[in-house]
Amino acid sequence: MKKLFLLTLFVSFTSLYSQSIKKGEELIHSMYKMYNGKWYKHFTFTQDAVFYKDGKEDKKEVWHEAATFPGNLVIKYDSMGSKNGVIFNNNTVCGIKDGIAKTPRPFIHDLLLVGFDVYFLNPERSIRLLDSLGYNLKIVHEDVFEGRKVIVVGAEKGDEKSNQFWIDAERLYMHRVIYQKTDHMDVRFEEYENMNGNWVAKKVTFIANGQLRMVEVYYNIKFPKGLNPSIFVAEKFTEAKW
Repeated sequence: MKKLFLLTLFVSFTSLYSQSIKKGEELIHSMYKMYNGKWYKHFTFTQDAVFYKDGKEDKKEVWHEAATFPGNLVIKYDSMGSKNGVIFNNNTVCGIKDGIAKTPRPFIHDLLLVGFDVYFLNPERSIRLLDSLGYNLKIVHEDVFEGRKVIVVGAEKGDEKSNQFWIDAERLYMHRVIYQKTDHMDVRFEEYENMNGNWVAKKVTFIANGQLRMVEVYYNIKFPKGLNPSIFVAEKFTEAKW
């Protein structure tokens, strides 16, 4: 009876909480309030990047990644000694080929912003960035993702074309982001696991223009106390290790 009462109380609380969110701006403030100072700042992992073509597996690569939030992510393709990869740094992106860095260009990484940076940036800053990316923060509805109640910002129910992000109504982490850049992307963060108090999606699925493009599977996941800022500097990419 006690467990049933607690479950009923929890469901009622979650329902009331999600119903209280009427605008995306309120959700961003709530996400920041829940995790600021508590979300992991440094994050490293290895991933299998499985690429698909015409619905079938086409190739598989191993990538090594490190991030310091907000705004920094480095990816090394194939091995830690690789001379090929990419760096996202403070809303720019820089590709590296054979150890030579391309000219950085402006780029706001939707997934970094919604999934991680929102817990570190001043909420008003996150709101401005999301607005600049074409997310309509005035439109909010409830939905369900993999059996969990979510708050969807940016689209009416049934609209899977508009830029939108899906946030867990209870835990306030990201489940799904739909956005338009070169392609219409539908990115799903799946198989969340609580690792030493840190929520991590261990599988990420990328669907481009309605077709499965890539599945990322994460392992060797770590939350270091710090990372050398130089690993996010293009000129030091080749020797960078973590």
